[in-house]
Amino acid sequence: MTRLPSLIASIALVATVGPGLPADFPLAPNLAACKPVVVSAEVICDWHNADGHAVFTFYMQALPKAGYTILPGAQEITSPNEQGVIGFKKAGVKGAVTVTGGDVSIQVLYPQ
Repeated sequence: MTRLPSLIASIALVATVGPGLPADFPLAPNLAACKPVVVSAEVICDWHNADGHAVFTFYMQALPKAGYTILPGAQEITSPNEQGVIGFKKAGVKGAVTVTGGDVSIQVLYPQ
């Protein structure tokens, strides 16, 4: 017989565990854990009021160290406003880090 407190704890765990960024995906300093928007196999995390240049620089260095391949075409433009995009992939997972001013978006597409 399952005890009620352990049943409640397991229900709470199931309710809070779900898709998000891959477990090995680096999180840039000063970005809090995200509350992802999930659409089918795509996970989207957004942050606002970030240092876009610092985030772009972090991911250009951290993604390869975490085993992600940066796709050709990654670039940053700092004038007149911060803009940057980094496409990445690893073992069937692919996605992008996008920076627009202080807004950061990470999109991850899982294999179906």
